[in-house]
Amino acid sequence: MTLYSFSTDVRIRCAADYKGVFDDALFKVHQPHFLFLAKPSTQLNSRLGIVVAKKKVRRAHERNRIKRIARESFRLHQHRIGLLDIVVMPKIGIEAVSNAELHQQLNFAWQKLYRLANKSQNNTKVSSPK
Repeated sequence: MTLYSFSTDVRIRCAADYKGVFDDALFKVHQPHFLFLAKPSTQLNSRLGIVVAKKKVRRAHERNRIKRIARESFRLHQHRIGLLDIVVMPKIGIEAVSNAELHQQLNFAWQKLYRLANKSQNNTKVSSPK
């Protein structure tokens, strides 16, 4: 089994990079408790940013649990996604959801994002032979 890392080069760290994803998101994936925004990355690998507002999740330990689960899920799926900058945002009510349900929703979201990115990539390949 191959282990994937979650080092600093796969994290979105500065406000300008977050703003770039928010402003230029090509892909949006909605799940009952998550919203994913993504755009093609200018870096050498996919990067993840997680935004958990106090307004959506009041307790710090719940915000940390959600971020921990999202990072772990990304770490396991990053090899399939391609070169994308991704921001994960939880929705209101997520703190009442079990870890197993969160993992399941994240898995569905990664699969949908993978399909959207592949579809977009295939469309650009088909439409660009000039």
